[in-house]
Amino acid sequence: MDHLKGRTTELSATLGRRVGEIMGNSSELGVLKEGRIETELLHKARMRISVQLRQCLESPGDNLTFDDGSISEYEIDRAALTIAHAMVNPVNIDWDVDRYADKVKLSPPNLDGTPSAEPERLKKFFPETILGRISVPTTVVDRHGKILVVYLPNILTPSRIEHVNGITVGLRDSLLKSLTPCKDKSWRDEGYMVPDEGGEFGAGRITVAPAYFMQRHESCGTLLPLWWRQDLFQAGISAFSEVIKKVQQPKKKTAPVDSWPSIFSGLEIIANRVTFSHRDAGGSPSLFDLLVSLGRSHHATLALADLNAELDYSPGTMVYIAGRVLEHSVGPWPNGERFVIAHFMKDAVHNRVGVPRPDYSLVEYDQGVYGDFVTRASNSIHRKTKTQNDFLREYLPWRDEYISVLLGLEQQINDGQCEDCGGEEGLIRCLSCSGEHAWCPSCAIKAHQHNPFHNLQLWNGKFYQSTTLRDQGYIVYLGHGGRPCPHFRQQSNPSPWSDLGAMEDMFGHGEGDTIYDTQLGLSNLVIVHSTGVYSHRVSWCQCPGAEMDRHLHLLKARLFPASITRPQSAFTFDVLDNFLIDALECKTSAMSFYQKLRRFTNNAFPHKIPDRYRELMRVSRIWRDLMNRIRFGFGHKTDASPGPGDLALYCPTCPQPGINLPSSWKDSYDERANWWIKLVAQHMKMKTPEDDVSLADGKGYMVTEGPYESHKSSCSNHRAVNAANVQRSNLRATGVGATACARHGCFVPHAVVDFQKGERQMNMDYSICNALKYPSEDVSSALIIYDVACQWSIHFRERVDQSYHLSLPPSIKILPAIGKFHLSAHKLPCFARFSLNFITGAGHIDGEILETLWAPFNKISPTARSMTLSHRKEVLDDHMRDSNWKKLVGIGKYPFTSKCQIITQKGVNNTQGPYEELTNSLDLADVQKWKKEAELAALDRGERLDIYQLRMDKAPTMAEIRLRLTENELSTIGRTGAVAWLIEGINIENAQSSCHWINKFYETAMAITNGMELEGGEGLQQDDPELCLEEADEYNFPGIEDPEDNSLLDLSENADSAAEVAELWMPSWVASDAIMDDVIMTLRQKELELRKGQANDCLEKLRQALGDRSVVFREKLHSNKSVHHRGTRSTKELQKITLAINKHAREYRRSRAAMQRLQPDSDTLTLYQSLKADDLAVSKEVTEENRHGQGSDKLAWFWRINSATNSQKIYRVNWLKAKARYDRWSEELKLVQHEMHWTVRWFQNQELMWRRRSGESIKNGHKAYAEKQAFMWAEFAAEGMKGFQGKWSTTS
Repeated sequence: MDHLKGRTTELSATLGRRVGEIMGNSSELGVLKEGRIETELLHKARMRISVQLRQCLESPGDNLTFDDGSISEYEIDRAALTIAHAMVNPVNIDWDVDRYADKVKLSPPNLDGTPSAEPERLKKFFPETILGRISVPTTVVDRHGKILVVYLPNILTPSRIEHVNGITVGLRDSLLKSLTPCKDKSWRDEGYMVPDEGGEFGAGRITVAPAYFMQRHESCGTLLPLWWRQDLFQAGISAFSEVIKKVQQPKKKTAPVDSWPSIFSGLEIIANRVTFSHRDAGGSPSLFDLLVSLGRSHHATLALADLNAELDYSPGTMVYIAGRVLEHSVGPWPNGERFVIAHFMKDAVHNRVGVPRPDYSLVEYDQGVYGDFVTRASNSIHRKTKTQNDFLREYLPWRDEYISVLLGLEQQINDGQCEDCGGEEGLIRCLSCSGEHAWCPSCAIKAHQHNPFHNLQLWNGKFYQSTTLRDQGYIVYLGHGGRPCPHFRQQSNPSPWSDLGAMEDMFGHGEGDTIYDTQLGLSNLVIVHSTGVYSHRVSWCQCPGAEMDRHLHLLKARLFPASITRPQSAFTFDVLDNFLIDALECKTSAMSFYQKLRRFTNNAFPHKIPDRYRELMRVSRIWRDLMNRIRFGFGHKTDASPGPGDLALYCPTCPQPGINLPSSWKDSYDERANWWIKLVAQHMKMKTPEDDVSLADGKGYMVTEGPYESHKSSCSNHRAVNAANVQRSNLRATGVGATACARHGCFVPHAVVDFQKGERQMNMDYSICNALKYPSEDVSSALIIYDVACQWSIHFRERVDQSYHLSLPPSIKILPAIGKFHLSAHKLPCFARFSLNFITGAGHIDGEILETLWAPFNKISPTARSMTLSHRKEVLDDHMRDSNWKKLVGIGKYPFTSKCQIITQKGVNNTQGPYEELTNSLDLADVQKWKKEAELAALDRGERLDIYQLRMDKAPTMAEIRLRLTENELSTIGRTGAVAWLIEGINIENAQSSCHWINKFYETAMAITNGMELEGGEGLQQDDPELCLEEADEYNFPGIEDPEDNSLLDLSENADSAAEVAELWMPSWVASDAIMDDVIMTLRQKELELRKGQANDCLEKLRQALGDRSVVFREKLHSNKSVHHRGTRSTKELQKITLAINKHAREYRRSRAAMQRLQPDSDTLTLYQSLKADDLAVSKEVTEENRHGQGSDKLAWFWRINSATNSQKIYRVNWLKAKARYDRWSEELKLVQHEMHWTVRWFQNQELMWRRRSGESIKNGHKAYAEKQAFMWAEFAAEGMKGFQGKWSTTS
């Protein structure tokens, strides 16, 4: 025992050191500190350890022998990495395991393999936990960090597994003998899956305890100890030390317990048994069981019912589990043989020898173990979400098996015998049919009588190679529902089409094969399907007169003919639908799509497949036209043709009188439509435009070509524009202009125009006028959002009145606006007049929704660029129709509507508070006055909207005050000089301040250059005389005595003072004295006025500099496109502005100090307040007028310094903007609620139309299609009502 204890202790210490090293190196700071795990570092540590573990598992270091029973360094590393990964991959459950164990009731397991009722009962007391599948090393802990499970997959090396497997093979007969029935049979004797002939390991169980342990079994138990459970380890050692003492007492037979290789009370070898869901009754809640999964080629699963967890239980896995607490089981496994060595601790053994029961194992974390690495259970189900990498890791162990299965599918099926007839060779298999089948040619044809587009392969003696149904004699019968024509006979005369020439068959037939087989009356037909290109022999209907209807026979067989008179190719409906969806969703061109089909057919030699690209282009256009006419009801209107925009889908949510608005809508809703315009798509000129055939000119979203061309030609300078763009003469169109609803981004039918040579007002006028005609019955106003609406709207009415081709609904009012993104690039006056923030009824929209639609149309622009005019229009129409359709499909879904409701309600709540708070803080009379101004501005617009613009009266500058004082001085005393002298003094003060900072610079320079000799010379930089103060020139100061005459000033005290600190003889520096007051009173008043001008100049410069600093922060340092770090030009620019701010602040403080010494009145000191550091923070109210959340901001005092009137203007603008924000969000909430109602009514209107068409239909097919469409729209309406329930407006 001492030998075992020493050896195990040494192994535990080695493993502990290695785990500590791995944990310490798993992050820069070390995830394990003083026995506690740093939670914040878990994610990074887990990633690094995971990489190391994967490299270890993939390394070729496992070529070990076990002659001496030792454990290699590779095994230590592998085990340590696995344990470390489990420690940094905790899964936390919201239980207290002590209390959970107290509630657990033991019961016999269910022999049908289902869990007991206990986990379900415990849900009443504890939150349900669902962990799902786990396949990586993991530790499951309770809310206090107490361990319930330690899962260590692949901890044993393949060599170790094989070694233990080899030893266990020797127990095979003993295990099989254990299956002999006995009287005291329990559930543990049930569930064995005995392999054929006993298998490699047999089946059964052998329980081994210390008193019965045989020395030859020692190597089976040489397993890794619980490194992190030293208390449990010591408990096991202590227990067996006591056992040894007892069995070695005199008069007792000595048992070989001193060679027992485990700290556990016993172990059990269980082979090939399904273990029913149970708890271990003999254990203690704090004692672990160790389960070691072994065997060969099995993929068993260990299920933990209490945790709803499934653990991958492949060979080489160790699981430490609180078996007394958690119910566990192993269900049937598909392949291989398995056995487990289950180690257990019996609480009775420890109790008998007097060893205290150990506490729960505990992993200490520095904080709560919640985050990206953990699943926390709650009353609601929270499942650990697997990442893509988790699924890939699950795949990796199966990769070789998958490859083996895939290659196994290439072998011959059913030993080459036909599975149907049994009498012929079954050499044919089908890759398209479900399951594995082997057929002879006749049986293959019979099985595929109605599946002509399956892919067959033929066994050539060595492998399967491609073949076709046609090669096996398959014939497609047309005209009688897939059955042969009753008039079918061998043709004696060749078909009149037999002179069409030879046709190369796609599967290698010679060029001599002609289209028609004159002996059998058959013809070849190339059929394009979504799974490839096929060649079939076709038997046409031979009924009299049927020859001219062969294209219709193809159509009835769901094959679309490539031509009408002599069809040689056909396309299945499925491939045409596939192509249209591919083109819409993936922007796939026809060329790419057909190349895909050729590669599907023969990926090695696609050039051997017939080229039907041109046919696909043609047929897809026809198919699109037919589907659109059917879907919009024109298949049921045989007496009517679609008009402009009739084959277009519009927005179901926008208000449309007569469709989704009630009859009393004028009394309930605002009469307004919202539009946004512009898109981009080029088009090249056609060589022969007169040959172009249009299938739907003007029926969709693009305008009708003829009237639009007439409108463009009527423009007086249209030819001048063409002449100016000669270099782009190869382009017929440089882009398109589209109109869409501004709220939902749905294109307006018959309102998309081409730009002939760039975007011009004449193009957009035509688009907007067509859009306004579409749903605008009795609509009184329309909000047009256009990025240049400020210019476009000026003469719009005049252009409409002067044009023969333009018209507007009567009495409609146009409200121009600019999207919020584009508005920031406009002049400041455009903000108030064209901002969506100040348009009543606009709701909360940004007006930029069409910007989001550019990307998909940019993808198709290169493809459509070289199409014919009509084809291009049809493609653009189709993509716009699909864009509207996808919005329609998603607009009624619950998450979408719920999110809109939440965001809108949040916007109302966020703006209501600041608005009401600001209103309550203002004078009621002012508020009423401003409210009336806002109402008038909403009605009249134009210049009245300038009330939202902040216009401040500018304070007089120093230059203006100087001019006024000089003029007064000249008119009063007839001469000037005093004002100029005072100005000179102020300028000298400023120069002194500059010199002070220059001296500081030179002091620093002297310290840096101490000991260096600097030689002067002509190359040294000299002061620029033009930059010197002009006031220093004596000729600029008439009336001032010679500066050398110092009889009036006593300069003796300052004779040696530095210039930058010398006191100036200014009125503000002279102490107040009765004698002096009479002499310099006038000068003091003049200086006070000049000081006010100086302060005004400083504050104005300060405001400008603060604004500049805000712009630099917002545009250059804090924008998404910038990187904020020292040393950049933006930072230097910011430093320069900051220096200017400090300079202006110092000058203002000097001017205010001078004013204080001049003893002004109290109003002046109240107006010019002390400047504090907090006041220098920039106000976004002035620099960002259109930002959100301005209502409760307060301005620094100097932003409203000029007068009480300006202060009033600031509060007015603040209140008006706060009111506008609250009004827009309130409107948005009402609009969202109304739109829910309008959407459902639109769906119901569609349903009613199709119900009516169904009732009017005579033909069964027409009636069935109408009912199908009515059912679809009814489903949309029901889905919308379900999603909108409790959210929409009660207005009806």
